[in-house]
Amino acid sequence: MIAVIAMTAGLSACSGTETDNLGQIGAVQGFLGGVVADEPRAVRTARDVLSAGGTAADAAVALYMTMTVTKPSVAGIGGGGVCIVHDRASKKVEVLDFWPRPGTRTAPQQIQTAVPGVPRGLYALNARYGRLQWGQLVAGAEQQARFGVPVSRSLAADIESAHAQIAVSPLLSATYIRNGKLIGLGDRLEAINLGALLTSLRVKGPGDFYNGALASQIVNSVQAEGGTLTLDDLRQYAPVWREAASVKVGNEELYFANPPRTGAGAPQVIGGGNDLSAMLDRYLADIRQQGDNRAVGQGRSGFVVVDRNANAVACQTTMNAPFGSGIGANAIGLNLASGEAVAAQQPLIGPALLVNPFVFEYRYGIAGSGTPAGATKQIATIASDLIAANSVSGLAANDNGQASVNVIRCLQGIPPHPESCEFVADPAGFGMAGR
Repeated sequence: MIAVIAMTAGLSACSGTETDNLGQIGAVQGFLGGVVADEPRAVRTARDVLSAGGTAADAAVALYMTMTVTKPSVAGIGGGGVCIVHDRASKKVEVLDFWPRPGTRTAPQQIQTAVPGVPRGLYALNARYGRLQWGQLVAGAEQQARFGVPVSRSLAADIESAHAQIAVSPLLSATYIRNGKLIGLGDRLEAINLGALLTSLRVKGPGDFYNGALASQIVNSVQAEGGTLTLDDLRQYAPVWREAASVKVGNEELYFANPPRTGAGAPQVIGGGNDLSAMLDRYLADIRQQGDNRAVGQGRSGFVVVDRNANAVACQTTMNAPFGSGIGANAIGLNLASGEAVAAQQPLIGPALLVNPFVFEYRYGIAGSGTPAGATKQIATIASDLIAANSVSGLAANDNGQASVNVIRCLQGIPPHPESCEFVADPAGFGMAGR
């Protein structure tokens, strides 16, 4: 499997549990943890990282990087995301926000594009909570981009849905149109230019991307294509670590990456009459305020990773629109996320983790596609799993956008009870669960 290249190379600081074959697939015996996401190859990559002794954070970095090649409709180097992270050793749950923010407009008639958050965001995640070296986690995606991968069912569905956008973007059509036709399921997707960008990120880290000659190349290309991006935008971009919103659920605490925008007193829809149902009602009120706007929450995906030590990462990825803006730097395969205000707004609910705050055992993780339909489905899943199945009897389905929700349930807790874990990938996302 290409994804584990270089896993035998040097490691960053390791704990006392390391073994002689740490960094190689099979270094971890027995329960590895697991991963759920909307793209099968990315899941396999993340599982191999867990098998090689990487942390949940390492696996999340490798998974996202792989998706920039295999599912770029919702996860690209020019995009971003938000992750909620549980680290058992430090007894912390915190949020890493690397959302792509609108670039600076320098001329009239420019198309609003976003400042990329992925390179610095994922680098920050690996630096704080990783065990394997950054370059090891990027190398798999680099080789997949250079040598190509078959188009998955997941990506094929996105290409077909976005055919009109792809056709009018020279950057996108160069990749997804071949001999006058859209590529489809099983066709080989090659992204040689993106491979060169991933090589730069693997070798140099994100420094050159935001501050060096590469940054100047990116800005010049984006502005030439009519997008909004300046050198100051890149230099000043920084991911943000912040506290999570939380609510008590019995003896556990459910942590959300994004707090609800609606205050207390939202109309009651979720049954249960407790703090969690009230919190979920506030998120539902946020969704209702979006109305029927079809631009909300598009181009997003959710994944969850947990390792055997109960460290966990749940993320929502975004390009702010399917396949982003279609503007970037074609010479390095960079496509920027959309920077339009409605498209770029923060998640309606975002990923969430349930942790015991006394012994810091992992119990539950969930992340979804981010559309109003996806956020509604995520709320219904949380309520059914953590309140009662009949607590959602008054909740109507939402049909605004694709709805995919991925979940890892370990309700008896890990590390002590890995046998209680269920890894559930939503069939609507065409993804996979790996353990």
